[in-house]
Amino acid sequence: MPSNNTFERFNDEVHIRKDGWQHVGLTTYRDDYYNELTSSTWNFTNPNSETNDKGYLKSSSLGLLHRYIMGKWYGEDVLQKMTEHGYVVDHMNNIHHDCRISNLEFLKKAYNTAKGQMFDVDASRLNHNIALNIFKDFSTGYYQITIGCNDDICKKDADGTVHHLAAVKLLYNCDYTVVINDAESILRIYETEHKLDLRGTHSCGTKYCETERIVITKEEANQPIVFRNGVGYINRGAGNIWINSVHYDEGWTPSSEHSD
Repeated sequence: MPSNNTFERFNDEVHIRKDGWQHVGLTTYRDDYYNELTSSTWNFTNPNSETNDKGYLKSSSLGLLHRYIMGKWYGEDVLQKMTEHGYVVDHMNNIHHDCRISNLEFLKKAYNTAKGQMFDVDASRLNHNIALNIFKDFSTGYYQITIGCNDDICKKDADGTVHHLAAVKLLYNCDYTVVINDAESILRIYETEHKLDLRGTHSCGTKYCETERIVITKEEANQPIVFRNGVGYINRGAGNIWINSVHYDEGWTPSSEHSD
């Protein structure tokens, strides 16, 4: 029986849609399971606080999408072993229809619960100030914290030169729980002290992405996105537009030529 969903592939992503859905399901493309994935019908489960069901994508034949994807990338034996040891599959950005492999990681159930009550809440509340997200680069095994600067955040060099930042990226080669703690600390310090303090983090690499300054015409003043040579730029002066997430740098390691 054919699937009742529609599927679109964009590079290494698969977008899953169905009539009546408010959200688009996301996962990572791989040739070996794409036919199986697109032959099944996926639906959202009904949220249920008693069973800790937050509304996940599920197929009657393949089960929960996030567990299906982890089984494909890490192996069913690893998925089973981690489950037996009390681990669940965490959606790093707390968006449960985002089942890209970069958004999924094993996490002890107790830590997953704590993350949902603290980091996930704080990250959502402060998103219009600093859009902080955690990713895992499967190609390297490293984690990255990315921060989109919705507030005007500056970095000052030793010579006094001021750089207005569009984003900051931190690289991690440690346990996922340490990355979560660092992310929560960054949020708490920003909320209480109104500064982006990265001095105490456990990161092994940092990148600063500077805001690009362009001249806005009178006609463009209220346009949220303006284009120059085919490239779109966020017009912060227009208001009511924010960065929700900054993508991680695939392949970044401490020894790569792209690290700062």
